[in-house]
Amino acid sequence: MSIGTAIKGIAIQFVAFAATLMLALPAYSQEVDSHMTGTVENIIKAPQKRSNIFRYLFNSGDSLYVSPNRYNLTIFPQYSYSYEYYRFSADETKQSITFSPDSRNRAGLYVGWRWIILGYSMDLGGHSPQRDINLSFYTAAGGIDIFYRESNGSYKVRKLKGFYQDGNKELKEYNNHFNGLSVTQKGVNVYYIFNKDKFSYPSAYSHSTQQKISAGSFILGLTYNEHTFLFDHTKFDAPIREQLHDSLKFKHVEYNDFSINFGYSYNWVFRKDFVANYSLTPAIGYKNTSLDLKNSKEFLSSINFDLITRAAIVYNNNRFYAGASLVSHTYSYNKKAFSILNGFGVINVYLGVNLWRKKR
Repeated sequence: MSIGTAIKGIAIQFVAFAATLMLALPAYSQEVDSHMTGTVENIIKAPQKRSNIFRYLFNSGDSLYVSPNRYNLTIFPQYSYSYEYYRFSADETKQSITFSPDSRNRAGLYVGWRWIILGYSMDLGGHSPQRDINLSFYTAAGGIDIFYRESNGSYKVRKLKGFYQDGNKELKEYNNHFNGLSVTQKGVNVYYIFNKDKFSYPSAYSHSTQQKISAGSFILGLTYNEHTFLFDHTKFDAPIREQLHDSLKFKHVEYNDFSINFGYSYNWVFRKDFVANYSLTPAIGYKNTSLDLKNSKEFLSSINFDLITRAAIVYNNNRFYAGASLVSHTYSYNKKAFSILNGFGVINVYLGVNLWRKKR
């Protein structure tokens, strides 16, 4: 068994365990009568422990800094803008090609019951052949990001470097549709927040709490990603196809990435009921790659650096809320003769109301 296969197996097991734990915890929130004694106390010992874990994950400790949500139900419409790009580079010749599809705009309506939010959104363009799933689950102590993206034949060549026409004139602007690229990405990011008692991620990204006093926290996370690229260079027009370096004439690239990320996030309460957040978490990862090139398959491994960025601004008076947030991922794969840089992000803008006040 190769190192990459072993790491992949460990990563899948870790992510499955973490996701199952966090999604199952609400079912174990149980109240225990403090007057029960004797054998009954032994019977309820396990539920008490589960309830303590639940409170640790979902409840912030310092009410002076963080105020919990006081409502059971929330309703909000949301607009989402997503983007992505890919840059393939042949380092020996300094050639590079940057692809991206047209931006994607979606709008939908969402309904949430405490920690569970469900909804439906529709593509406002109505013509994008993409599948795009982004799910984020936030608690006081940490969270999970899950994403799946599939794009097929919807790309444009946005930028060229190292290609020439009419003698020595560099060909930079191309901006033509290119139907020779298909991309699939899927992954999970699980992270832990150290200063959960005074710092609240949900206040900035799920509007389920209020940050009352500015605070920050270090964040530690584990990420597992799978990226697959199917590439047909013969779909290029002649000026590009004839100059393309051999290292960019691959047919299939697949890499698996298991990384550790560590960074810092800060909530700035700049006015009553307003909070702005910025998070930056660099990651160092191990990538295991298979590459089809020149009718042969190569297996490569390397250490690479990635980046996860979040930003948000929110108004929340506990009954009504409005805000905007950004979650962005940047990934890189670098070898001596060939490299890939890709990034994608989602911007959400929303306006909502909380209903059905909880009993104290």
